[in-house]
Amino acid sequence: MSRAVLSFILIPAIAVIFCADIQAAPKKLVKITEQDAGTTVEMRAGELLEVTLKGNPTTGYMWDVASVDPNILMPVDQLEFQADSKAIGAPGKLTLRFEAKHAGETSLKLIYHRPWEKDTKPIDTFKVTVVIRDK
Repeated sequence: MSRAVLSFILIPAIAVIFCADIQAAPKKLVKITEQDAGTTVEMRAGELLEVTLKGNPTTGYMWDVASVDPNILMPVDQLEFQADSKAIGAPGKLTLRFEAKHAGETSLKLIYHRPWEKDTKPIDTFKVTVVIRDK
């Protein structure tokens, strides 16, 4: 077989294999809610943690990360809000996402507060322990 024919066959085949590797399967999503408060969540490095909690940003209150080791569990994306109804000012669910970066253990503490009220205690807290294993 000539080099030209061999190149014609091999180069596209290598390109397909390379592209298939880049488009790996989506990351596994571990979902938790307020019912999981106080528990230990186990996941593997590379997985995503999705925390969905009740809230109403129209009141000024938001869920914020109070403590987490970002070397182990790193916040990703923006906070998302899904209203319970179409009514103006309706409460709903706030969702935060984190990526499990490395094996280890960290406490994830979220607080529900008005970010500009610096000397006021949060009106709610959410805390879980996250244990991340190697892939």
